[in-house]
Amino acid sequence: MIDMTRRRGGDAPLQADDAGQGEANDRSVQEFPRREAAFYRKRPPEPAPDNIVGHASSVMQRVAVTSVAEIDSLIGELERLRDFVRQESVRIQREIEGYARLSEEATKSTRIIAESVAQWKSALEHIAGRSA
Repeated sequence: MIDMTRRRGGDAPLQADDAGQGEANDRSVQEFPRREAAFYRKRPPEPAPDNIVGHASSVMQRVAVTSVAEIDSLIGELERLRDFVRQESVRIQREIEGYARLSEEATKSTRIIAESVAQWKSALEHIAGRSA
């Protein structure tokens, strides 16, 4: 039963007619969240099987196109890297050949210098031997 001492807005107690109205309002307020929750829990209607297949096909086609484009891009990048590595290998090979020639020339020059120093040394020793 409803407490008749409840007041609405002012100091006047609730009337008997208002009590019945209050119970109806209480029930509708209590049911409100349940009705709303049920509404939000409803799932959208399931699409037709043809629509599902079409949608899946469309998604797969977009994924395939994107994947193929990425693969083509990677292939292009790998080809550019291969060309770069080939060019660098040719350049490094030329550099190594240049250093090898330079090393041979340095060795020859060192031999010539060593032989010249040996000849000067023996000449100086010969001259020193005569003087003594």
